[in-house]
Amino acid sequence: MKPSAAPFVVALELTLRCPCRCQTCGSHAGAPRARELDHDEWLGVVGSLADLGCRRISLMGGEPLLYPGWVDLVRAGCARDMLVDMISCGQGLDESVASVMRDCGLHSVTISIDGLASTHDAQRRVPGCFEQALRAIRFVDRAGLKVGVTSQVNQGNLAELESLAPILEDAGVLGWQLQLTLPLGRAEENRHLIAPPAMMPEFLRVLRGLARRPGLRPHLTDNIGYGTSDDLQLRTIQGGFPRPWLGCRAGLDALGVTSDGRVKGCLALPDICTEGNVREESLVAMWNDPNRFSYNRRYTPTQLSGACADCEQAQRCRGGCTATAYAMHGRLGVSTHCFLQASAPTDSTTRQT
Repeated sequence: MKPSAAPFVVALELTLRCPCRCQTCGSHAGAPRARELDHDEWLGVVGSLADLGCRRISLMGGEPLLYPGWVDLVRAGCARDMLVDMISCGQGLDESVASVMRDCGLHSVTISIDGLASTHDAQRRVPGCFEQALRAIRFVDRAGLKVGVTSQVNQGNLAELESLAPILEDAGVLGWQLQLTLPLGRAEENRHLIAPPAMMPEFLRVLRGLARRPGLRPHLTDNIGYGTSDDLQLRTIQGGFPRPWLGCRAGLDALGVTSDGRVKGCLALPDICTEGNVREESLVAMWNDPNRFSYNRRYTPTQLSGACADCEQAQRCRGGCTATAYAMHGRLGVSTHCFLQASAPTDSTTRQT
């Protein structure tokens, strides 16, 4: 498939430092990586992305607030007409930090919340983490910035989503995205939390119920969903433009850079999908090289297996999320957590496979 002239959105993992030791952390965050990029190197990455024509960068970690130069990176991105977002656990985010976020030009902040208080604190392994996350949301909201929440969904918290919704709404959350916990990093050591395919019908039922809420409603990220008649509704950001699933976008209009400079189409992809390092080659050269990101740029239906190979929606879906396929099965082109397979037989678009 032909890539965009420039990545639309790029995730920058500023550091792997983090105050939490989450059971579900896909990158095993806590201590920094060896030889993380220094500040001049990160400024160079932001400049290269601007040269490419990138429109949006997302600062993440670890915990991006533990990277001391994050304010400079926000300003550098804004100076080159890019929108700059941040994803944070919310620890250490007080009123003064929220004011700095607003003043430096940050576009929005997303706080991670993975269940009600006891569940969130247990999965994050930090007492009081939930209440601090809610305080962080309120500080960001009062500072006049857009604030959202991202939640990993697993066997430990699916039953709490319906109760969590009004709490997030009351705190000032404008958008709420859901993603499956994948067996990566520290989550691989806690496989009891990973949702099995058999949990998908219940997950879909919960989502459909939440979609009928009059207030805050969640939307799906790329590693959940596919194929049901209401997939577009469930996937579209509340108040946003319709966002259909058109297959994995890694290396087509999305990109990620790790804190030690490695480039992937998506930060959740395994290391075998590393395309190079910004210390050795320019981002512009990597993006414009037709031989990079071959799993998507040279996609063929022969990459599909299992039920995906015979699915009537295979041409558009292309086997769902590539990172999920690798994490769950060690190969691309297969999805066993697809909502099309989980949906009721009466669904008009369902094909039993």
